Amino acid sequence: MLCPARLAHALQQAGGTVTVHDPQAVATAMTRNPQFDYTDDLPGSLDGADLVVLATEWPEYRQAGPEALVGRPATPLLVDCRTALDPEPWRTAGWTVHQLGRPGK
Repeated sequence: MLCPARLAHALQQAGGTVTVHDPQAVATAMTRNPQFDYTDDLPGSLDGADLVVLATEWPEYRQAGPEALVGRPATPLLVDCRTALDPEPWRTAGWTVHQLGRPGK
């Protein structure tokens, strides 16, 4: 099973800057992993990102509007580790979407 903290550590060790958004667990994550950046602003968490990783299944993410978010990251590349999203609206909005266990387009 995917551990979001381990993934974040691996991305940081590879040279990435990790910004974490989680509508339910930021306080706990900040205590356990203070080396990451944290925000409670979902759109702002995507600003300038080269990669967006969805590692939880909260309703806030499933209900997010891909059209409103596509211009926020430097590269609208989404890796959905939980296969929580319907990829077609995201792709239609201009995102490249990869989901574990599903073929990419």
